[in-house]
Amino acid sequence: MCFEAIFGGHEQYLSRGERGVIPLVAQDQRATKIAFGYIRDYLTRSPLLASMVEEVLAQEIQLRNGVNIFCFPCTLRSLRGYSTPAGVMDEVGYYRLEGQVDSDVEIQASIRRGMINFPVTRLVKISTPYMKSGILFDDFQRAFGHDDPDLLVWRASTVLMNPSILSARLERERRLDPSRFAREYEAEFAEDLEAFLPVAWVEAAVIPGSHEQPPCENRRYIAACDPSGGDADAFTLAVVHVEGQGAERRVVHDMMKSWGRTRSTTVDLEGVVREIASILKRYRCSTVYGDRYSAGWIVERFKAEGLRYEVPEYKMPGYSEPKYLDKATAYLEAEPLCAQGRIELLDHPQLVRELKLLERRPRAGGKTLVDHPSGGHDDHANALCLAAALAARQPTRPWASALTLPAGVTQLGEHGSGFGMASGGQQPTAVGGQAAHINKYYR
Repeated sequence: MCFEAIFGGHEQYLSRGERGVIPLVAQDQRATKIAFGYIRDYLTRSPLLASMVEEVLAQEIQLRNGVNIFCFPCTLRSLRGYSTPAGVMDEVGYYRLEGQVDSDVEIQASIRRGMINFPVTRLVKISTPYMKSGILFDDFQRAFGHDDPDLLVWRASTVLMNPSILSARLERERRLDPSRFAREYEAEFAEDLEAFLPVAWVEAAVIPGSHEQPPCENRRYIAACDPSGGDADAFTLAVVHVEGQGAERRVVHDMMKSWGRTRSTTVDLEGVVREIASILKRYRCSTVYGDRYSAGWIVERFKAEGLRYEVPEYKMPGYSEPKYLDKATAYLEAEPLCAQGRIELLDHPQLVRELKLLERRPRAGGKTLVDHPSGGHDDHANALCLAAALAARQPTRPWASALTLPAGVTQLGEHGSGFGMASGGQQPTAVGGQAAHINKYYR
């Protein structure tokens, strides 16, 4: 960056009053400060280069030749509007964990857009490898070991890049954690880690501008929540329903809500349960599903609000006892819904981000673990996928949406059954031979 800013000759292509910007984008705010400290000291402490420095600001160095050096974290939404003859993307393989899910793609596009008026440009991307996705992996696949007119990919181990580190010291790290050693010190992409849902699947499922669907009388809703103990995780609630038949059958997302603590306040868990109860009554849900987290307390709190909190179970062929439907299983059952376009999601930024960041990790015995990345969250995704998995398991009811009650009848039933009382307390009203079965089914 220092070389390009001082000796790149880019100032000759700037218009009058225009300043060139050479950005360094790092994976988070802390890394940004570290990188800026290196650049600032390199320039200001050099007897030859210090005279080029016009002003030093918090994250910016202005040079006398009309070129500025900027340092940004990848959480910045856009770098558009700058004239950028050169740029650096530091630890680009980790942008998706710190910034927006597609921040690496968007930041690269913004930098390249600012390069369009310069005849000679350079964009340097540096990173330890991580997951096999994003622009780092795309560049590696495209140009490592292949001639490319626009791209040069260099992969090198720690020993090659920094010979001062002893091999004996690295061998200790290899013994402690071979998998991470290959990634951190030998520049190998993680073999046991991949994105669970492709970004295209998630984006195709989102209905732009749809933030909540109002309750409808002829729909049966399923609600699931991801309880929180009041810590950094959010207490989330998702409501879904099923529409269509056969190949047109799909899960529709109706409502997504979360409650989390702020810097100055904690979560009122009892108040959250009361608010959830009022929401679910609008959707005519008498049961909310969730995991085993704080099962005793959460069951009693929902019971006090007139709702059942149930831990979902399912039966597998060959097993006599039902199995617990945990979040990893719920994720795997929601996967084909996304792959086949059989789910419609609300336009909820945090939910979409969490779904895109889910990671798939193979385990011994052919098992697959799906979870959020280290330091991340999946509270919204967990509630949504659990509700979607339960909804997809519901039996098809071709007659349910067509079922209506005659005027004056409040409940279906037979003569003498005790059901089907007409409004006003009159005699029970008969509605047909299958009325008792239908009544029992819906109750």
